[in-house]
Amino acid sequence: MVEEIFLENTYNFARGSNTTSKKRGPRKIQRIYEAVTEEEFVKLLTITKKPHHRVYFTGVYGCGIRPSELKNLQPEDINFKDKKIMIRQGKGSKDRMVNLPKHWKVKDVQYFPMKISVRAIEAIFLRNSLKAGINKIIGYYNTKNGKKVPLYRLHVHSLRHSFATRSLEKGLPLHYLQTLMGHANLATTSRYTKANPIDAIQDIIDRGI
Repeated sequence: MVEEIFLENTYNFARGSNTTSKKRGPRKIQRIYEAVTEEEFVKLLTITKKPHHRVYFTGVYGCGIRPSELKNLQPEDINFKDKKIMIRQGKGSKDRMVNLPKHWKVKDVQYFPMKISVRAIEAIFLRNSLKAGINKIIGYYNTKNGKKVPLYRLHVHSLRHSFATRSLEKGLPLHYLQTLMGHANLATTSRYTKANPIDAIQDIIDRGI
């Protein structure tokens, strides 16, 4: 498995390489997070004991909703009969509709709106994914004040990434995925078709290129 995917435009990594311009200052990190596999997701849920944390993770994993959008869902936005969720005023102040995660049960509506912050759920994901043995440090970067900060293989955003990659692998048209993910530009959605080079590399090997 590819354990590390970096783009060239990153902060100055603590590997002795200085890519930072003195005039511009540190550039924003551009990450392409790995998707969480089904096996890894099961391990994550096994470690995650609190019901509302499980609802959070299964929600992002099951329909690609942004953590910030999931936090603000109201009970009336969740339609179990039609298996749909209405996201109101998501990113870009736009409404959209997504599928209901298959892991959700009617009783889970009691946890909405979520009382846990996005930053807190990010920390819980990091803690639980490390404890489950599916996450690890893959590098470091330096902040403006010189603080060394670790980069992890997985982030809670990886759950959203997983939904996108699974959908494409199962044949969902790219423009459908764009609508579900809430992307204004199709090019943004197209990144998910390029994020994992494993298949391309294997194809080159198989072809003897």
